[in-house]
Amino acid sequence: GTGTGTGTGTGTGTGTGQKTTQPTLPEGVNGAIMDAADTPPPPAPTATPLKTPKPALPGITGLSSNTTAKAGAEAEVAMPEVHEKADIPDLRPDQIPQIPQSPPTAPTFPGFDVPTDANIPDAKRPNYDLTDIRGTAFHFLPQSDQLSSGQEQTLDKVIQKSPHGPLSIRGFGDAASMSAQDQADAVRLGLLRANRLATELVKRGVPPSAITVRGDAFGTGAKVLTPP
Repeated sequence: GTGTGTGTGTGTGTGTGQKTTQPTLPEGVNGAIMDAADTPPPPAPTATPLKTPKPALPGITGLSSNTTAKAGAEAEVAMPEVHEKADIPDLRPDQIPQIPQSPPTAPTFPGFDVPTDANIPDAKRPNYDLTDIRGTAFHFLPQSDQLSSGQEQTLDKVIQKSPHGPLSIRGFGDAASMSAQDQADAVRLGLLRANRLATELVKRGVPPSAITVRGDAFGTGAKVLTPP
């Protein structure tokens, strides 16, 4: 049902089986009376998901999604630009530095006679045989003609290869300097080492006449050369 009342103010209410009357303001007062208890709360606003814009390619603006994707694919497979090698110009013979045929002139100093390099003779070198000697090597104690231990099998192999010779033994004296005295001492030590090896071979049945000994200054230990 509906009901209507008149007075200083007018109010209208609607409902189902209930009459509602709005409160009125005093005379001469302008405003509005809000009835929080009777007014239903407003509906909560529905949250709208925000759309995250896709990052645009650098230097490309205002393009559609299809155009942007196409441009990104092209940028990934793009190949570097190929440039041709620069041509190297040929040099003329007068542009190439010339190498002189003779060495440069030696500097001069007042009061001194400086000879040129062409007139300086080469230093004299000793006429020694420094080639690597073939043969079976034996080791000796330092500055001694005593054989190091553990070489009996090596002696037996030499005898098995050539039991009756001929055998050539070269002993070396470990020369450490070029002085005449050191050279003589080294040759003497080399001969002692060669004789020691010859004695060991004779004990094992090699004829003494089939053994030749020699002493050298440069080298280490001794070597026994068997016939091929």
